[in-house]
Amino acid sequence: MKVLKSLLKWLLAIIFYHPFMLLVIITMPFILFLIYGDIKSILISETPVNSGSMSIIGIYGFFIYLATRIPFLGIPYRKITILLPFLHLLLYNLTALSVGIVILNKWADEGLYSKGWAITLMLLAIVAIRLCMSLLYWKYPVVQRANRYKE
Repeated sequence: MKVLKSLLKWLLAIIFYHPFMLLVIITMPFILFLIYGDIKSILISETPVNSGSMSIIGIYGFFIYLATRIPFLGIPYRKITILLPFLHLLLYNLTALSVGIVILNKWADEGLYSKGWAITLMLLAIVAIRLCMSLLYWKYPVVQRANRYKE
């Protein structure tokens, strides 16, 4: 029974999880540029876009969370030491830009506030998420430094 459970675990990881994570690793940086294009088109044409980036971020975030929390699934991503922190940073940046798109869509669709305020609120949201990310990595650094004075 234990062998069957281990075999199923490896089979599930190799057939389903790791191919999808490879897709996440390849496509995540390009989605960042697509979101920049959406922001540019909102500001130029003053019409809202239906990007669906929040749902993509949710799916990608779930799979990155699995790689972070389950040691068995995160083995290949911990071997390349920069990969998981890189994916986390991309995820936070995608979230910040998606919040910016939501704010700009409110301006373009409903006229909730002026264009200047929409851009200001978008930039404030991006800065706030970046500050939260900085606080997170200040409290839980990627590289654990050894205490030099410890004897």
